[in-house]
Amino acid sequence: MTDAHTADAAIATAWTHGAEDALERAYTRWSPLVHGLARKAVGPVDAEDITQQVFLSAWRGRDTFDPAHGPLGAWLVGITRRAVADVLRQRHRTAEVPDPMEEDAIDEQSVELDRDDLLAVYEELERIGDPPRQILLLAYVHDKTQKEIAELLQLPLGTVKTHTNRTLARLRTLMGAVQ
Repeated sequence: MTDAHTADAAIATAWTHGAEDALERAYTRWSPLVHGLARKAVGPVDAEDITQQVFLSAWRGRDTFDPAHGPLGAWLVGITRRAVADVLRQRHRTAEVPDPMEEDAIDEQSVELDRDDLLAVYEELERIGDPPRQILLLAYVHDKTQKEIAELLQLPLGTVKTHTNRTLARLRTLMGAVQ
């Protein structure tokens, strides 16, 4: 087990026991991930609200977190996915009906498809587990190079490359099935 896994497990243990500093530690560890995912899905304006909402909801519902079902980070990503979906549904309800004669209607439709694809990717990332999930998020959310990821996760560079290629192939298959 790497130092990152050990630190994540310690935060998860503190979380399940309701330790006073657990929320702060979890926020410090996973808020950049949650904010990055939210920002890519809904934009910077709503991303901050979603980030706060995710950690508030997670803390209030911390009794429902079961480490046997996955790591705390994946659980928070699941909450993020649902919060993003709520914001997108709310936007859809309040959005003006586009004039079908306008070209913008086509652009709006493709933006909606992109959001659906993004949510499908988030769901798949929850399922794949670590380290592949962590590697992909570091690469595509935090813009880390494979060498930086290998150093951060204390994995051989070849392992990082293999996980990246396999996970991207898996996501390509998923996206092909979705479209």
